[in-house]
Amino acid sequence: MILRLRSGLSIEEYLGLKLFDPNFYGTADRIAFAGIKRARQILLQANYRLDLYGLIENKIACDFLLAAHGLPIMPTVALYHEATGLPAPFLLRSTAELREFLSNGERYPLFGKPLGGRQSLGYASFDRYDPARGALVTFDGRTLALDGFVRDVTTHFASGYLFQKRVSPHATVRPLCGDRLATVRVLTAVTRQGPQILRASWKMPAGINAADNFWRIGNLLAQLDIENGQVLRAVQTTQFGFEEITHHPDTHAALRGATVPHWQQVLDYAKEGARVLADVPLLGWDIAPVDSGAVIVEVNHIPDFRLHQIADRRGIFDSAMIRFLHERKVHAAEWRRRMAAQA
Repeated sequence: MILRLRSGLSIEEYLGLKLFDPNFYGTADRIAFAGIKRARQILLQANYRLDLYGLIENKIACDFLLAAHGLPIMPTVALYHEATGLPAPFLLRSTAELREFLSNGERYPLFGKPLGGRQSLGYASFDRYDPARGALVTFDGRTLALDGFVRDVTTHFASGYLFQKRVSPHATVRPLCGDRLATVRVLTAVTRQGPQILRASWKMPAGINAADNFWRIGNLLAQLDIENGQVLRAVQTTQFGFEEITHHPDTHAALRGATVPHWQQVLDYAKEGARVLADVPLLGWDIAPVDSGAVIVEVNHIPDFRLHQIADRRGIFDSAMIRFLHERKVHAAEWRRRMAAQA
């Protein structure tokens, strides 16, 4: 309890991270772990330019900026935005246009997500449209009535819903977790020496999940050797937290020793993307290895430190983070002085 109070963790966070378990964390410094309160402090100190958050939250704007700098992004095929803009092939401005788009069998497979969404909330993954049943067929063979899905999108996401061409993972990843993207979460920090890789872990989908977000029950999270991208060990989300596993529950493929394809490219893209978005210097990158190389799936200006703490079995508040935050404190003071002088 004393340790929990010193670290600023709530009792739920302390138990949720399993910090009471010496078999899991060994001799790791428990004070270095961050919960929501401490994570917020870190983010506000690092990413103090709140005026830039909107750029990263808008997936189209952020993707366009990255693509303009030569970085590979997910192929977006349509945007639904109710009664906004002028008629354009890319834009769906009405319920009728959205229904017509989804009824076109040539569009599939598709992945859909809210324009400003996070943590895969509101996502959809469809293999095809079945006109006989008027239904969308999901990646795992389930069906969803077209009218029901259209109603959900127009009701909850009228301000923006993206449709992207669903991309398959690298050929060596498919036997590991099936035909679903497994993204590497790379935590980058832009220091005075340039972009640095702080942490990296591999998220893998399992069970009924099409998205790899670790909070979804059944999904996996792997600790990686930062030098070569090799899996050192892995855990699986359960109804009661998480537990260590050795094989993927669906494919039964061994996890330890598996290697992220195109590993150096994954790291290079994260560092170069961090350079592009240097004014928001602490970012979490979701990057997927595919047959053609690596592709940036998403950028997070509020990276989930819990992922790295569980995967690496050590707190986020390590010496590298402390040095970085000290730099940011000095940088923020310099920036505010310049802004005051220009006012």
